[in-house]
Amino acid sequence: MNLEKLVVVSGLPGVHKIVNTRSNGLIIHDTIENRSRFVPMRANQFTALGTVSVYTDADVDSIPLGDVWQKIFDNLETVPLVPQSASSAEFRAYFSKVMPEHDHDRVHINDIKKCLKWFAFAFEKGLLKTDKVEEKTDEAAIETPVETTEKTETESAKHGLVL
Repeated sequence: MNLEKLVVVSGLPGVHKIVNTRSNGLIIHDTIENRSRFVPMRANQFTALGTVSVYTDADVDSIPLGDVWQKIFDNLETVPLVPQSASSAEFRAYFSKVMPEHDHDRVHINDIKKCLKWFAFAFEKGLLKTDKVEEKTDEAAIETPVETTEKTETESAKHGLVL
């Protein structure tokens, strides 16, 4: 999963998509209010989800959050997400089923809760694009013929838009 355009902002609930950057902050798409807004660096802290990773016991010290979310997404049908009201033991058991190689000493319950909360929010809002979906989208863009301007003008007139 590609999480490069997703960010968590302190003081704002949920996961947000980066629309643009400015020298003094970010312009994000607020998925709760369904609008774009400017968030200043001076008042907020940002966590780019593409930079987050999870510690492992394997040869590799950590796995990127996108790969962890891909595992969660792939196992969603067989192992459903635990509710946010679940106990710490249920969170650890779920995460151990989905990602058994995570380091039990360095990955705390609060980290697991945040990871699953962010995943559930992004999944619910349609922000997640799996690698398989991205490949299909790229192939469809190549194979889809370009629409004619007559059709575009007709559709624009139908919706009351004049170009």
